[in-house]
Amino acid sequence: MWELYSPNNDVSITVSKNSEGELGYAVERNGKAVIEQSKLGFESDLENFTKAFRFIRESRAVVDETYSIPAGKKAVYGNHANEMTLEFECGAYTFVLCARAYDDGAAFRYQVLSDVEKPMKVIREATNFTLAEAYNDLWLQHLTSSYEATYDRSGWEDKEGRDYGMPSLFHADNGGWVMITEAEVYNTDGSYCSCHLRGAGNQSMSLEFAPEEIGAPLSCKLPFSSPWRVIAVTDDLNELVNTTINYNLNPPSTMEDTSWIKPGRCLWGWWEYMNSAQLYTEQKRYVDFAAGIGFEGLTVDADWDITWLKELCDYAHSKGIVVWLWSAMQYINTPETAREKISLWASCGVDGLKVDFFQNDSQHTMWQYEMIANMMTEHRLMINFHGATKCMGEGRTWPNLMTAEGILGIEHYMWSGLPDAQHNCTVPFTRNVVGPMDYTPTGFSNKNRNTTLAHQMALSVVFESGAAHIAASIYYLEAWRGTDFLRRMKPVYDEVKVLSGFPGHHAAILRRSKEDWLIGCITNEAMILRLKLDFLPEGEFEADIYEDDSSGEMMKVRRCKVTSRDVIELPLKKSGGAGIYIAKEILSLPKGIASGYMSDERSEYLAQAAQTRQGSEPVVYENEQEAVLLNGSIVFLVKTTDTPQTIRLFYAAKEPWKVRISDGINEVEKEIPQSGSDKIFMTKDVVFPFSSGESTLIIERIAGSVPALEKIHIIDNKPQKESYIPVGRGSLCGGAEFVLDASGGEKATGLGNGGELKFDPIMLPKDGYYLLRFDYCTGESRDLSVEVNGANTYRTNLHNTAGWGFPTWDIKDQREIRIWMQAGKNTMRLYNDQGRAAHLYGFALTADE
Repeated sequence: MWELYSPNNDVSITVSKNSEGELGYAVERNGKAVIEQSKLGFESDLENFTKAFRFIRESRAVVDETYSIPAGKKAVYGNHANEMTLEFECGAYTFVLCARAYDDGAAFRYQVLSDVEKPMKVIREATNFTLAEAYNDLWLQHLTSSYEATYDRSGWEDKEGRDYGMPSLFHADNGGWVMITEAEVYNTDGSYCSCHLRGAGNQSMSLEFAPEEIGAPLSCKLPFSSPWRVIAVTDDLNELVNTTINYNLNPPSTMEDTSWIKPGRCLWGWWEYMNSAQLYTEQKRYVDFAAGIGFEGLTVDADWDITWLKELCDYAHSKGIVVWLWSAMQYINTPETAREKISLWASCGVDGLKVDFFQNDSQHTMWQYEMIANMMTEHRLMINFHGATKCMGEGRTWPNLMTAEGILGIEHYMWSGLPDAQHNCTVPFTRNVVGPMDYTPTGFSNKNRNTTLAHQMALSVVFESGAAHIAASIYYLEAWRGTDFLRRMKPVYDEVKVLSGFPGHHAAILRRSKEDWLIGCITNEAMILRLKLDFLPEGEFEADIYEDDSSGEMMKVRRCKVTSRDVIELPLKKSGGAGIYIAKEILSLPKGIASGYMSDERSEYLAQAAQTRQGSEPVVYENEQEAVLLNGSIVFLVKTTDTPQTIRLFYAAKEPWKVRISDGINEVEKEIPQSGSDKIFMTKDVVFPFSSGESTLIIERIAGSVPALEKIHIIDNKPQKESYIPVGRGSLCGGAEFVLDASGGEKATGLGNGGELKFDPIMLPKDGYYLLRFDYCTGESRDLSVEVNGANTYRTNLHNTAGWGFPTWDIKDQREIRIWMQAGKNTMRLYNDQGRAAHLYGFALTADE
């Protein structure tokens, strides 16, 4: 029997050998069983490494180091363990069991020594984990290839033969916690697959290969090292959340310069508008907003266009904003395609890649992770893996790995009623323990939202991610008080601490950056949460407390003085939350770069200071926010120039409505989208052709839902003029035809496979690059080629406009590409020689200046 104790002697791992020469292990904490006698070893085609072991020698070592990574749960990671290496003779081979004991857990791996390379097939692992009797409270995720599922609480009943993903969490009736996972998997040249657990009866879990291996052995070679099998063992959830065992077990980075790695908060248009990345102008607005409020990044999701990618990156970099770019893994799944495309995107100025749709735990896919990560690192790109396996500590090897999915996140609101508050209160203690989590928090415009707005706001602090993607669009964020809390967030933190919580019930997580503290609180059931502030140093501090109003749809904010002796009492609603920002002195929010969409050439006019007409009436909300219910109209006295300017409406409306804006000379009518609630405010821009000087501006609701109008901004951000060309001005050939849609709009159908649409002439004032914006509809993504002046041809893809639902052909959308055109007469030919094309309504041309 061999015993190994952790540096503080709290945790021990004991290895034993029985009369059949079989190896087993057990783990204890504070003298109490955690893992009862369990099996070790594996079977291969060279030897059965599960029995007939003959002991050769033992060696001991001390692991004692600290390190930091650019983005993580805390500033310093401690790797302090005692290590035991046991060598055995097994047949003609030397088998090694390497075990480590940490103060918060234990780990082990298998090795087979060899002086020469030799192929070996690993048939199965005998490894299992038999939990001690006290550990009968379980949080398990049914195995799914994307790891996008809930962690369900249960007992041991009905577990035998069922497959579960890792990490898996177990709780003892004496208060202890155990998490089982693995480490060092996809940074070892595809030497192994990602594994999972299977119920084996009698409170035991066996280790199983990826289902994609379909029962076939893994192709390995000597000398051989398996991944680490990791058992985190803690007395409380704070210690569990702070564990870095899986990182410690991965090889350190060889990277000397990490200055190019830039963690932080990212805006992301996809969740509110799935096809937002098709529009260059929309992405520029997101850049403007990020720079304006002090965020660090932008993620351009699926269906961006290569014709404007470099220009967007240049624009973002001029404002200090990093650009993440989406790609399906299938586009870069070989060294040849990865080298071609990653180098191209890097040359355009991209700072990071969000690589999606792995959804596979096979040995080959583990090799693909490493190949892609290495090539991205070579080009100094940050990494975000999506549709991905669990995190296994590889962020130590690649410090540019900022985040990963492998989580049932907010995108699932697109097609289901999940995630819910119970799930949100579970994952800080399960999935997020093992690595950063791209849940994409803070979204509240969806009709099936099942939490309060304060709950959504707090998620951005409760969850850890090196690239914190905020799901809400800029049109909600600008009008929302909770955005001020998000602006207090930091790109990285020095410390994380669980102030209170229990999986599935509630979580109060503190993150400290120097002498700023942010606390995110979320709950499943209504409760009174009392937070001790004993983490504060001596002295008096200021605290901003963000809470739900009684409806859960508006934010209340209060400021108070606090000390380390105080307790903050928070009455949390069901599925509610709260956020707290504490500093020695709360300073004004930092000013960003005010330009473009966020130009500070603006004047603000409050609705309650205006004149109401036709039954419009003031309203004051519980959080003291003021607005006017626009039953009829409202009149502002404004002063403007005689150029088109942007009127930005700040409003709340349950359903869409239609506005008429007039100044006695000019008049504009526009359909305005719903905000989803009469208490959730958003913005909408209307370009208006003002006359110069003082004027009376009348804003009138002429149809639809009655909105609450809080204010307007008149912004001189120089809206671009555009030339719009409907399809009817073109000529068709090859079987294409003009048809009317259900609303009477004319569109061109039958394009592609010989069907073409030609325009001649298209008159333009000067040479230069123009943005060509198509209005189209399609039930599936289809390519389109654009030939300009019989010479330059641009190929693009018009993405499905029907979303995730049944394919339909009646939903309009837009796409922009950047093309070169000449002064005077131009010709254009639209076709697709590789299949059918989308239905086109027309296109707009705008000079890209």
